Amino acid sequence: MAALAGYRYKGWFRRHRRQLFLRLRDGDLAVQMADYRQSVEDRDWQAALPKALALGSRAKEKGEVRLLDELGQGLMRMGAYGPAAELKIARRHVVQGRSDGEWLGQDISGKTLLVDLMETEKQGLATAIHHASSVGRALASAARVIVLVEHRLVPLFQRTFPAADVRPVGPGKKQAYAEAQAFAGVQHLTALFEADERAILAHFVPLKPDPQRVAELRARYRKDGRLLVGVAWGSSNPGKDLPPLTAWCDLIGRPDFNFVSLQYGQIDNDLKVLTDGVPERVLNDRTVDQLVDMDLFAAQVAAMDAVVTISNTGAHLAGALGVPSVFILGDGFKRSWPVEGDRTPYYPSAVLVSKRERPWGAVMAEAEKILLGLFAAGTR
Repeated sequence: MAALAGYRYKGWFRRHRRQLFLRLRDGDLAVQMADYRQSVEDRDWQAALPKALALGSRAKEKGEVRLLDELGQGLMRMGAYGPAAELKIARRHVVQGRSDGEWLGQDISGKTLLVDLMETEKQGLATAIHHASSVGRALASAARVIVLVEHRLVPLFQRTFPAADVRPVGPGKKQAYAEAQAFAGVQHLTALFEADERAILAHFVPLKPDPQRVAELRARYRKDGRLLVGVAWGSSNPGKDLPPLTAWCDLIGRPDFNFVSLQYGQIDNDLKVLTDGVPERVLNDRTVDQLVDMDLFAAQVAAMDAVVTISNTGAHLAGALGVPSVFILGDGFKRSWPVEGDRTPYYPSAVLVSKRERPWGAVMAEAEKILLGLFAAGTR
């Protein structure tokens, strides 16, 4: 809790410092941004959406990079995917300028397209996973497509998109760009293919894990016939508002499921709390390390009948694999999930459970109820 409080204080300080600088540059714009942020803080989305749309136009005119970031993320979370995509492209052009060869929808049917899903290290694994389905749509637009991803994702993307030339980001990146006549980053894919909720949902393509590894893990975990539920509860990010370990105890104490840890890191002490002193209630397979072998981790996630997890890379992976999932979300506005409703078009098999300022016990009880509903509906 102290780490979370410190993180929030730093965030508060940065926001107020930026607001002061914005006021010095453009007082009227600063006032409007403060009004928008108050609507966000009040969770008044009906008021926040039109304010964000209006401010987005002004941020583009002024070339305000930080505002383009903030408003683009906010519009996406409020379901305005098209305007959000426009701001993301505008932000890119302010920072990097317009580049020869960037794909903005022109005909590239006879060309080689490079799709770079890791232009910066900050994008990480979750970003590539989140936008993976758009790779399938890009394949239909060019004669050849080279896809650059973090090295741990190469087998998963190659298996899912066999027509693509999937390569790891690294020393060969310059050569990959030299081979292509057009290129697209995440912002381009978002603008071209993810500007409409129905289109995102309609073109969802589940990632394909290694079927042999999935079968082996499933057979090893499910010896007694009970359903397998993967769980993950912790994060190294101090800014996440997470359920305390004790809030998981009722769910993990259920005798009708076999629980499997999908949590990274050293978790022995966590398991003692989660399982009320009986760590055997949660299988911790030490042969799987998502930080080393993401393809094996994908197979482990795919072996589950369902997943219950906080917002993390594993959540994105479970959703992208099409595994029935329950995502437990704090109330922070910077997270990448919709502010309203319990679904996201990017992951049709996932149900979102937001805190909504409730006690964590109530949130976890809702998550458990939804999990039971997934099984009752026969979603796996």
